Amino acid sequence: MGFAIAIDGPAGAGKSTIAKAAAARLGAVYVDTGAMYRTIALYLLRTGTDCEDTEALSRALSQIEIRLGYEDGLQQMYLNGENVTGLIRTEEVSRMASISSSKKEVRASLLKLQRDMAKSQDVLMDGRDIGTKILPDAQLKIFLTASADVRAKRRYLEQQEKGVECTLEEIKADIIERDYRDMHREESPLCQAEDAVLVDTSDLTLEESIETIVQLADSRRARRVITAETAGFCFGVRRAVETCYEEAQKGRKPIYTFGPIIHNEQVVSDLEKKGVRVIASEEELSEITEGTVIIRSHGVGRSIYQQIERQGLTLVDATCPFVKKIHKIVKEKSEQGWEILIIGSADHPEVQGICGWISGKVQVIATEEEARAFKTSEDAKICVVSQTTFDSKKFSKIVEIIKNLRYYYTDILNTICNATEERQAEARKLAQNCDAMIVIGGRHSSNTQKLYEICRSECEQTFYIQSLVDFDVSLLPSSGCVGITAGASTPNNLIEEVSHQCLK
Repeated sequence: MGFAIAIDGPAGAGKSTIAKAAAARLGAVYVDTGAMYRTIALYLLRTGTDCEDTEALSRALSQIEIRLGYEDGLQQMYLNGENVTGLIRTEEVSRMASISSSKKEVRASLLKLQRDMAKSQDVLMDGRDIGTKILPDAQLKIFLTASADVRAKRRYLEQQEKGVECTLEEIKADIIERDYRDMHREESPLCQAEDAVLVDTSDLTLEESIETIVQLADSRRARRVITAETAGFCFGVRRAVETCYEEAQKGRKPIYTFGPIIHNEQVVSDLEKKGVRVIASEEELSEITEGTVIIRSHGVGRSIYQQIERQGLTLVDATCPFVKKIHKIVKEKSEQGWEILIIGSADHPEVQGICGWISGKVQVIATEEEARAFKTSEDAKICVVSQTTFDSKKFSKIVEIIKNLRYYYTDILNTICNATEERQAEARKLAQNCDAMIVIGGRHSSNTQKLYEICRSECEQTFYIQSLVDFDVSLLPSSGCVGITAGASTPNNLIEEVSHQCLK
C-alpha cells in the first residue's frame, strides 16, 4: 500500500483546490472523490432518476461506467466514455451530489474504485468520509474546514468569475443546508475521524493552507513509530485486573484490594467508580468487618491472609503465579535453615510480600555496591531469589559478585518473570535503533521505571509518561524513528492513543 492522505471536510472548505496543489507538491496522485459523486449526479439529472426510488437508482447505477484519467496532472472524469470534467461543477449538480451521495447504493458503487487507487501508489484523496470509511487506515487524516461565512464568500467569488448569477445569501443558505444534510445523513455522515488533524483555513491564505498540508505529510512520512510487541499488560496483571472487574460485576459489595491492584492510576480510578476501594495498610484492613478483599498481583505476606481469615472476610487471591512460586521457595528454604537474599527493591510491595513468607534471616539488595558489601556467616546456606520485575542485566552482574564472595552453600534462583526479561530485552534492542523512545506506565511502577532506565541508557531522547496529559508530541524529532514500550500495568488502549498522537 502506498502512502495515503485522507482529507475530509464540509462543502466549500477548499478541499479540492488545496488538495490538488498539495498532491502536486508531494508527488502524490490526487483523487477528487467529490468529482466521482458529481459524475453520478450528472447522470441522474440527465436521466431524471428519482434517488428515493431504490430500484430506479440501482438500475441507473448499473448503466454507469466511471473512469478516471489524468491530463497534465489534473484529474479528468469520464462518464460512459464522455469527458464530463467541465460539466460537474454547477450548483444543480452540487445539490444532486449531496442528495445522491447519501444513498448507500451510490457509495457502494464507488468504494472499490476508490480503495483500489490507494493500494499501489501514493494518493491524496478528499471527500466527506475518506478517513472514516473509504481509507480508515490512511497514514494521514485531515479534517479541513472553515466558517460558513468564509466558505460562502469563496464560493460566491468562484461563481462570479464563471459568470453565474447568484447572491451571497443564497450560497450561504445552501452551504448551511448542505452541512446539515451531510452531517445527519444515515449513510457515512460527515464527521471528523478520531485520529484526524483539524485544519481550519478560515484565517489562512491558499498558500498557507497548502503549506500546512505539505508539512503535515512530510512530518508523517518522515516519522516512523514502532511499538514493542511486549508492551502492556503481562499475564499476571491482566489476570488481576480481570479478576477485579469480574468481582465488581457480581455486585457483592463492598469490594477492596489490598493496595492498588496495579500501578496505573487510570485503571484504579475506573475500578473505584465501579465500587472497588483500595486498602492502603494493615490498620485499614483491621477496621473492615465485611466484604471481599482481593490480593493484587504483587502478592502479600502470610500474615495478611491470616488477618483476612480471622476477620471473616471473603478472600480472592489474584497474586501472580510467578510471585506465588517465589513465596513457596522462600517459605520452604527458610524453614530448612537457609538464609534468603532477595535481589530487588526493598520498598516494593512484591518484595515486602516475599519477606512475609520467610521465617528466618533475610536481606534485600538492589545494587552492585550492596552486593559487594553483603556479609553473613561463613557457613551460612544462602538462597538467592529476585523480584520478578528486576532488570535482568543488573541481576546477572549482582549474581556474579555474590558468586565471587565464595560462600560455600549458595543456591541462586533466577525468578525474574520471562515476560519481564522479554520486555526488557525488546525495549533495549528497540531503543538502540530509535531516535526517540517513549516509555508508558505509572509513576510508582517498578517495572516501568526499570524500562525507562534501560531505554535511557541506549537512547538519550527517552520520555517517561503516565498518560496523554504528560505527553508533548512537539518534543519528538520531526523525522526518524520513535519507539514505544510500556510497563506491565499499562492498558493497550493508552498505548494505541500515544501511538496515534506520535503520528499527528
